[in-house]
Amino acid sequence: MTHPTITQIAPAVHCVAVRTEQFKTARMVLQMALPLRREQAAQTAANALLPFLLHRCSAAMPTPRKLEQTLADLYGAVLHANVNKQGEAQILSIGLTAMDDRFALAGEKIAEECAALLLDLLFRPLINESTVELEKRLLIERMESEEGDKWKYAAQRAEALMCSDEAYGLNPLGEKDAVAALTVADVQAAWQALLIAAPMQLTMVSNAASEPICAALRERFATQQREPVQPQTQFIPTPGDVRNFREEQQIEQAKLMIGFRAGVNSASENDYALRVAVDLFGGGAHSKLFLTVREKLSLCYHVSAQPHRYKGLVMVRAGIDTEKFDEAREAILDMLAQLQTGDFTDEDLATSQRSMCDSYTTYTDLPETLAAWYGLGLLCGEHETPHDACAHINAVTREQVIAAAQAIALDSVYLLASA
Repeated sequence: MTHPTITQIAPAVHCVAVRTEQFKTARMVLQMALPLRREQAAQTAANALLPFLLHRCSAAMPTPRKLEQTLADLYGAVLHANVNKQGEAQILSIGLTAMDDRFALAGEKIAEECAALLLDLLFRPLINESTVELEKRLLIERMESEEGDKWKYAAQRAEALMCSDEAYGLNPLGEKDAVAALTVADVQAAWQALLIAAPMQLTMVSNAASEPICAALRERFATQQREPVQPQTQFIPTPGDVRNFREEQQIEQAKLMIGFRAGVNSASENDYALRVAVDLFGGGAHSKLFLTVREKLSLCYHVSAQPHRYKGLVMVRAGIDTEKFDEAREAILDMLAQLQTGDFTDEDLATSQRSMCDSYTTYTDLPETLAAWYGLGLLCGEHETPHDACAHINAVTREQVIAAAQAIALDSVYLLASA
């Protein structure tokens, strides 16, 4: 895999270009990072609204119909918008998937036109009463839809309760009351602050040359005031007393979320060893949680563990019968204890490393996933290839895995039980 070309456009604005002939379509994503702050509920809500508003229309394309015609002229390009979090940063993104330049019938520079479109959406949004009210309604509906997805609801509630004094506990979409209260002036101010303060990255996966696109970006940002604010994440290496939370709803299958502190002070500390340790713990069908808690003991329908690298957490999720809560909890903690004492074979370690590398390799299968992979470098500035990541994973030793596992400590347990 070719390493990406990284070009600085303006203060804290970068273009990350992966040039490849592997795909028939190209992907271009503009990401913007803003700090999550507990004391700024209105700001969080306004920020969350922005990418959805930006990708709907602009001053040059004031109606969805006009924008749809522009996308149709780009051989049916498709716009996307999203909000998520990376550590204690709210990540806003708008992106395009379009046909790769080499398939254009008349030799059009599709990638350059897509970049121009993204810049128009970013710098010339249509922020008025009509567009803001529409996006407020749609964002609230999105939040209600996530509440209806019981896995998403349980994950968000577990994080909110576990990190109740940290910005990470916030929903990156904001709170419904704060969204409903937004005014046009709030959104306008959030957009202006975004242009000034947000670290940004344009990631493109395409066969097109990146130089013209970088030039267009540089020209547009040349007149834009920039005073970037780098979001900072609070890492808490060790938890206090274990906290237990329980809620009840009319559901058939209970959702168990167990949160751990990973014992790290940064996203990079023991990163690869921690990834391998968590994969051995609950990363797939080869893991201790799957083989023992699910298959051997039949205590859950589903169980997995995932590291939240950019916050220093490990989260276990399990679908269980409510009456099996105590057994499932103890079995999950016992599997971690086994990992911490080195109760795994060299073949277990090798299997986990192979599985992780196979998973990393799948990021190269689609332009969307490859762009997402490099998008993770927005805040840390690191853009290793999946192949490089595999090399680091394969270099992790048994002793490093045990040390990483021993640093993982139980923080909280959340159960969404069936009423």
